[in-house]
Amino acid sequence: MEIDGIFAVVAKSLVAVKYEDIEVDEFERLFDDWTDVRYLLDFFTEHTDDLTAGFYGDITIDEAIEYTLKDAARLEQQLIEIATLGQTEQDENLQTLFKPLNNAEYRLRDLQKSKAYGVRRQSWLRVYAIRIAKNIYVVSGGAIKLTPDMQREHLRFELYKLELTKQYLIDEGLFDEYDFEYLQLE
Repeated sequence: MEIDGIFAVVAKSLVAVKYEDIEVDEFERLFDDWTDVRYLLDFFTEHTDDLTAGFYGDITIDEAIEYTLKDAARLEQQLIEIATLGQTEQDENLQTLFKPLNNAEYRLRDLQKSKAYGVRRQSWLRVYAIRIAKNIYVVSGGAIKLTPDMQREHLRFELYKLELTKQYLIDEGLFDEYDFEYLQLE
């Protein structure tokens, strides 16, 4: 898997990688999947054991689909609104939504692996990104996380994509907000 490029979701703020052989960038792919009933039915059917294991309580596949559709719509809207606000407001920026991937990390670092949660209480939606600055994040992917750890195959793949994205940014010399300021994104 290789990265084909970086595309703007919100110019100079929220960007997403596009992988080779995938038609859309990761931000668009995530929200297309999370608002596709067929995709969600297949996902929750495949991961029924995780869904019903109790981490999120007693829930049916139909309820999970309904929760995901609503949460995804609100999360997409929130990410775009905050990314836009963060260009002019100091207190409203993407850093308020994204947290370090490692829950034990409390200090912000360059090229930090990060996650944003869905807006629903106890959301299982995750958007994974690399932090460039307080209002610049590069989305590498995302997942529906039904377990307390990252030990499922689809979650380990997201960790791989985070590392791939971080290495791509290093190789391209994209380290801070000034590197993104003049970057021409599609």
